[in-house]
Amino acid sequence: MIITSMIMLNSCYHRELVYSFEKSSGGVMIGSACYYLAQIREYRNPKGISRFPDGGQTKEIRQIFGLFKTDSISKSTVLAARLGNVYGWPIRYKTRIEKDNADIAIGIVNINLPDSINGIYLFNLYSGRMLKYTDEEALPSILEKDSRIAYCSNKILSVENYINKISVARYPLDITPVYVNWKNENEIFLFYSDPFRVKVFDLKSGTIISSDVEYIANYNQEIGVSEINRMVEKTSPDLRKLLDNQ
Repeated sequence: MIITSMIMLNSCYHRELVYSFEKSSGGVMIGSACYYLAQIREYRNPKGISRFPDGGQTKEIRQIFGLFKTDSISKSTVLAARLGNVYGWPIRYKTRIEKDNADIAIGIVNINLPDSINGIYLFNLYSGRMLKYTDEEALPSILEKDSRIAYCSNKILSVENYINKISVARYPLDITPVYVNWKNENEIFLFYSDPFRVKVFDLKSGTIISSDVEYIANYNQEIGVSEINRMVEKTSPDLRKLLDNQ
């Protein structure tokens, strides 16, 4: 009975393997290379009655999720650092990626459910190491001048020195913004939704004032997904080979 069920289950899917490469909505440029989050999937499509009533579910074989690097000069795409598996990427996730001279700061938040992948990560460009900075569900912004990182979670705006992981200040807010972004070394943009608006937080006085900055989902992201896709297409990455190498 079990063997029969397995045969019937396998017959509900095509034998051909299909590959997808889904990138994050933003990335950063380091010289000729672009860094961005992405997931490579290897799966089989449903067939026959399994496709009804809504097209059916694919059968996942394997996946990679992590920070990828695409170089326009060497025309190569490689996995820079692997993270845990994600499900429902990229629709169910919010991300933000920023950089300074030595590090890339990455924020990942599953907008539907608590997820072990949620948190803030730091990727060091010199060592190639990826470290989880905090489990807080937040999208960070880093200030290059003095290694400060800002993020907001549970109505608390945190400002920290991310090199030494020392808290500089914590400010209570009435509402948690969708994300924050440094305006300058003394002020931080707060991006709110419902309704969409942008305010400015003054770190010296602790006051919030209105701003005429337009709300943009990925404000100040260095490179968008369309540009990432154009760069990746020129490298023609072998998705199966990238999976095989892990």
